[in-house]
Amino acid sequence: MLVAIDETLLANVTSALESAAKELALSRKREESLRKELERSRLMTEEQTQEYLQRDAQTLRYYRQLGLDSIKIGQYRWYVKGVVDDWLKSGTINRHKKT
Repeated sequence: MLVAIDETLLANVTSALESAAKELALSRKREESLRKELERSRLMTEEQTQEYLQRDAQTLRYYRQLGLDSIKIGQYRWYVKGVVDDWLKSGTINRHKKT
């Protein structure tokens, strides 16, 4: 009888550990998803955006004329990183010289 209890206990513990491992994996996926979302929603100053894009202030102004969204609060202009990334992916600017 003692062996049957040990086997049942072992099965229950194994099941609980497997369940916990699955929950941990799901939790890590959710955490990674939230980190990506947080990074996309990060506000960048004009200088940070210039550094991120590796472009100067004049080019950044030109990009705004082409449709790059920004938020102006007082004398400061802010960019949302995800918006900048989406705008770049849209292909509004062509980085290749026309021949």
